[in-house]
Amino acid sequence: MTLASESPLRRALYRALHDPLTGLANRGLLMDQLTQALSRAARAQRRPGSVAVLFLDLDRFKLVNDSLGHAAGDDLLVEVARRLERVMRSADTVARLGGDEFVVLAEDVAGVDEAFSLARRLRDAIAVPIPVGAGQRVVVTASVGIALSATEPGLPVNPSALLWDADVAMYRAKDAGRDQIQLFEDGFRADSVGRFRSEAMLRHALDHDGLRLHYQPLVDLRTGTLTGAEALVRLEDRDGALVLPADFIPVAEETGLVVPLGAWVVAEAAAQAAAWQELQPVDAPPMTISINLSGRQLRTPGFAFEVGRAIARSGADPSHLCFEVTENTLLDAGGESLATLQGLKDLGVGLAIDDFGTGHSSLTWLRRVPADFLKVDKTFVGGVGSHPDDTAIVRAVLDLGRALGLTTVAEGVETPKQLEALRDLGCDWAQGYHLARPGPAETVTRLIKDDVRW
Repeated sequence: MTLASESPLRRALYRALHDPLTGLANRGLLMDQLTQALSRAARAQRRPGSVAVLFLDLDRFKLVNDSLGHAAGDDLLVEVARRLERVMRSADTVARLGGDEFVVLAEDVAGVDEAFSLARRLRDAIAVPIPVGAGQRVVVTASVGIALSATEPGLPVNPSALLWDADVAMYRAKDAGRDQIQLFEDGFRADSVGRFRSEAMLRHALDHDGLRLHYQPLVDLRTGTLTGAEALVRLEDRDGALVLPADFIPVAEETGLVVPLGAWVVAEAAAQAAAWQELQPVDAPPMTISINLSGRQLRTPGFAFEVGRAIARSGADPSHLCFEVTENTLLDAGGESLATLQGLKDLGVGLAIDDFGTGHSSLTWLRRVPADFLKVDKTFVGGVGSHPDDTAIVRAVLDLGRALGLTTVAEGVETPKQLEALRDLGCDWAQGYHLARPGPAETVTRLIKDDVRW
């Protein structure tokens, strides 16, 4: 009997329990099946780990939607659903929770080895090229998190907690580089709670003026003069203590809060650039404020337009602002990032490639980016002048920057020896604790007024 021939009540019940796009179980049906599976396992006192939940998230699925359209994205999701169903047994449950998130529920799993074997089969099935649209074929990968039921037979398990554990493990797989499989471990739960606290703290800061910008000076090594500063965001918690970016930026990226956070940084930095502009002599070179960009910002429609509006409202000269993007961010963001960077360039701002030497970009890709600055990563600067290999790498990067007509900037300068070596190698600009630590805008303002030299 087809769905169309069934009673209206049965059709309504089916729609209430299934995903409309793929026909897979939805979250409601999955939780019901998971509750029953755990209850059966507890009653039968089966071996530990007899119920397995595998949480799958497609890697970079947004690129398919953005480049090929939502219809192609839907075709891909439907095909992924069919492939997952073909791998699983008829008694198992395959569900779609929304977007590109899928969950597989399997009973009578012998343990960790069998769960990993199942995860590999699911991942391999997805990885085969998928036809979408008119003649297009795409290859996608998936990150998989695994959670197994209670470690002792007969011990009750909360279905929501088990699904949560699998979700947390999936994010660990993403963090490990995507296209990975990760088994949930007890320590992950505490980390996950920490992430939620960080998210709540960040949301509160965004809503209640709890963000601050500190600035780390940039020094022109040829003249010893202050030439700019990198804007570094800080979060002020409810006790007034400053929280460093490492404790909230990853959560901002994961949740999408990096977009409103980034908009605040751009507006604040542009206003500060206008203020410092007023302090400088008319014939002085621009005092450049560098702003870090994330992949999400680059993929946000209309981002360059919003930056232009922020600069116009501030009254800053666009040439006093520079946007930094890392090699890996460029690669992760995909081709659309180039259009956004060109849109920023058209505004008159500078562009810098950050952390150069740590990513996997090719020289062809580097040539396509309309950059003005090339920043040498601090991991190489740390050994310059002391370790021949690091010195050779820094020399090569500086030579490359000069050949491309870019201003070269060394990050993480912490000793006089490093500074001397960079000057000898012909590096243009530098920043680091040896020169000046990050501080409030007032600190840099004093440096400008006092015309400090290094």
